[in-house]
Amino acid sequence: MIRLNIKNDISWFLLLLILALFIWLIRLGDLPLRDWDEGYYATVARSMFQSGDWLYLKYHNQPFLLKPPLIIWLINFSYHLGGINEFTTRLPCALLTATGVPLLYLVGRNIFYTQLPAIFSSLVYLTLLPVLRHGRLAMIDGMVNTFLILCVLCLLKSKKQPLWILGFGISLGMIALSKGILAIALGGILGIYMILNDHN
Repeated sequence: MIRLNIKNDISWFLLLLILALFIWLIRLGDLPLRDWDEGYYATVARSMFQSGDWLYLKYHNQPFLLKPPLIIWLINFSYHLGGINEFTTRLPCALLTATGVPLLYLVGRNIFYTQLPAIFSSLVYLTLLPVLRHGRLAMIDGMVNTFLILCVLCLLKSKKQPLWILGFGISLGMIALSKGILAIALGGILGIYMILNDHN
């Protein structure tokens, strides 16, 4: 039986969240935006900010059909809060990626019998270079990771409290709004897990 200490878990959750926010937000806007992904998303979000049209995405007055709109919406919202700059362009993705660290801790607490593996797995994720690097950029990679971690957490929680399955669906929907094809692949993998787990 997995023992959960709620006060201790809240303390670790908050500590990991603070550490992740510090690492992901420090000097976030110091470097110019990269080509490709960051440039595309910033240009489309700036066009949305200027036009006020949240539904019709445009890149240099041409329809932008490369990715679903979630990242553009989040960057546009950030522009409304803090203006158009490198920091506000990267802020939504950095915040979402940082949130994945304490969420992974909660996943670990629902899988492992002791607290230590959950702490160590979260700290490894916190310092994993690809996650850290791409999570600080205006890219969908870190967002998708966080939504996937939330999917897994909701799936684990739904075994005892079926209402958590709503969180699973919402998280999968967020993945679909980030990168549509991934929702099919990841949803399929998690669906197979649910089927196999029911038979055990």
